[in-house]
Amino acid sequence: MATQDPAPPAGFIDKLAAHAFSPGWAKREPQMWAEPKPKYVPMVWRYADALAALKESVDFVSTEFAERRNLILVNPIEGNIYPTCRHLVAAYQLVMPGETARSHRHSPNALRLVMDATPGIYTLVNGVQVDMAPGDVVLTPQWMWHGHANYSDTPAFWIDFLDVPLVQNMENMFFEHHHETLQPVEDQDPDSPLRFHGADLAKRATSEGDVPFGESQMPTIGLNAIGLSQGQRQDHPARIDNNIFAVTAGEIVMTVEPLGTVTLTRGDVVVVPSWYPFAVEGGHNGGTVLRVSDEPVFKKLGFRNVGLER
Repeated sequence: MATQDPAPPAGFIDKLAAHAFSPGWAKREPQMWAEPKPKYVPMVWRYADALAALKESVDFVSTEFAERRNLILVNPIEGNIYPTCRHLVAAYQLVMPGETARSHRHSPNALRLVMDATPGIYTLVNGVQVDMAPGDVVLTPQWMWHGHANYSDTPAFWIDFLDVPLVQNMENMFFEHHHETLQPVEDQDPDSPLRFHGADLAKRATSEGDVPFGESQMPTIGLNAIGLSQGQRQDHPARIDNNIFAVTAGEIVMTVEPLGTVTLTRGDVVVVPSWYPFAVEGGHNGGTVLRVSDEPVFKKLGFRNVGLER
């Protein structure tokens, strides 16, 4: 009895390739495996570094010519130029006093976590002025016009989160500029359903521990405001979703390999891609953190989060 399949006739494989065939019985590499094989890696970005770089960029980057003055949080894996993790991207953004960032719309969902802002800074969503204050989370769901304005006397800093990598992978990208540089203000709504006030989120996170929000507006992005007292710890096994954490107040301690244990303060960001066990803990005097994830994508598609079932 033969112990292995005989070799194919000379030229057989080349003829298959000429017709865009590949022999399923002789794959070049496996296409299924026993558990996830993560490509992206954990990484930390510091708000202080972003502030310094953005302030320096003001001398040569104008929002008049740049779509956005921002710094993308690029996962440091070979060949990557954009995503923070498989389905999400984050970026620090700066809008100086007197500046506007032009209105556009796109198929990706987006949101921003406001770090520093004073009265006179707002996002304009479908013609509605949505004011921005520190700690606020402002949503701009897919295909909604949105632009930004800073009519205060202080710089505005925030962190953007988008599902652009997911949309790119689905080949469902659409983008359009508004015919006016900044869409005119048609209405004002300080309590817009697209604005989650930072003070309210912090209060709820401190009392409830973990507060999901924005489910009805963000079909592909999960949002959780998490409050942890000093020494309080959440341990997470390896899981299939990707998570980005941004500290909104206080001190948070993250443990994840290969980073080890790192301490994060306001504005710092850490990404934990799929299939990395991790722990989140309240640091000195505790802290609050925004979790941004692609968990809704897996839930809607019916994929089981095997890591949480072990």
